[in-house]
Amino acid sequence: MRLEIKLISDKPIILPSSYGAYQQALIYNLLDKFDAEWLHERGFKYEKRNFKLFNYSGILEKGIFRPKEKIFVFENNISFYISSPVNWILEQTASNLLKNERVRLENNFLFIDSVAVLKRDKIETETIKIKAISPIENHTTLLKPDGKKVTYYYSPYEREFSELTNKNLQKKWTALFQQDCLHNIEIKQLFTGNKNEKIRLFGTDKSKTVVKGWIGKFELKGNPEFLQFAIDTGLGSRNSQGFGMIEVLNYNENRNLRNICNKVVNIW
Repeated sequence: MRLEIKLISDKPIILPSSYGAYQQALIYNLLDKFDAEWLHERGFKYEKRNFKLFNYSGILEKGIFRPKEKIFVFENNISFYISSPVNWILEQTASNLLKNERVRLENNFLFIDSVAVLKRDKIETETIKIKAISPIENHTTLLKPDGKKVTYYYSPYEREFSELTNKNLQKKWTALFQQDCLHNIEIKQLFTGNKNEKIRLFGTDKSKTVVKGWIGKFELKGNPEFLQFAIDTGLGSRNSQGFGMIEVLNYNENRNLRNICNKVVNIW
């Protein structure tokens, strides 16, 4: 399941090019303190891995990029999606949004325009077409001859991209449900060339990471329940940093709008 968050300001909204880190901070700040600390520090464990099991998109509106200043300038309203297979994460996010008059996103103080719970048709087929609305990334860390580490990012044209997507999703399943995952998923790009490769920055001024991933249309094959899990969780790595959010093509979507003055009840 996912939320659509709409925020509004009385002036243009200015964000750094690596604004995803500030979206992440906003989400943690919207969770109850104890749960936010648990999720940030521990999360859902798989062996030595800790999964946060939430995902979010970039800002859906198109901003003006100023390369010299490395900032985006948006009009006075922005929106983005948050998704998760864990109900309490979305429940707390929505509830606490509606309790606040405004929220902070980097140096912008924004009013909550609306919160919508998006409920899509149930996945009933083993093959679906999806669109990655934030880059899907899969990587591995390699050692150079001099002993230095280097990160290698896979492309969808490499077999490892699908294999790593599958293994990553299986680990998330096991981390959440605490049982072995017997499902598999295959992903295949529905585009050619390299125009869908995107480079993103994640982090604050003190520490930024360059991440390479892929957007665009893909075909997914797998058990319908596993496909639904992929939609809620996101594909590839760094989902809690805003990577790998997908939406299903040609599926109906229902919006349950809740105004800031209303309470969040009976929507889960």
